Amino acid sequence: MSKHSRYPAYDVWEQHQEWDDHTQKIVGKRRTPHVTHQFFTETEALLLQTVVSVLVDDHRLEVLTFVTQHLDDSAASPIGESQRKVGVPPKKELYRLGLAGVEAESHSMYKVSFVALKPEEQERVLQAVESGNTQNGQAWSEVAPADFFKKLLHDTVGAYYSHPLVWSDIGYGGPAYPRGYVRVEKGLTDPWEAKANGNG
Repeated sequence: MSKHSRYPAYDVWEQHQEWDDHTQKIVGKRRTPHVTHQFFTETEALLLQTVVSVLVDDHRLEVLTFVTQHLDDSAASPIGESQRKVGVPPKKELYRLGLAGVEAESHSMYKVSFVALKPEEQERVLQAVESGNTQNGQAWSEVAPADFFKKLLHDTVGAYYSHPLVWSDIGYGGPAYPRGYVRVEKGLTDPWEAKANGNG
């Protein structure tokens, strides 16, 4: 996504000393996540990271590592889900079955692993999963492909847009506490906020 940024010169982390200590620690950990996969196997984590890169159209390793680790932490957590559609497996089961389904679909369509596919082929596999027009019925016998895709996309986007590199891409100034915003009128920005077209 960075190649599409309207704020190529902006780095939100340059403002981190304006944040409270707790926020600095939280956002700092997102920049350099400690990789400790507790739920996914190494093979599943690599597959997940590859799927995530296609979903967000971003190939920066620091961002993908964070998103993958965040999804792993979420799956490993004992905290339950707030709500789930009737007939959809619990998240832990949904993730594992869905990733296995993506890999099986890749083999059905192209005879190779998903991570070995060309980008356009990876997109076609995920489009089949999203639409439910999958070829490997056995792989999806316990979970609807569209249910898996919707859940993974939701969780991926939530994690992706919490990374400071992505904040910089979209010109988000990060937490305003305790500094706060002063120029709140429409069209006005504070001096420390991003300016479009590389002036930030």
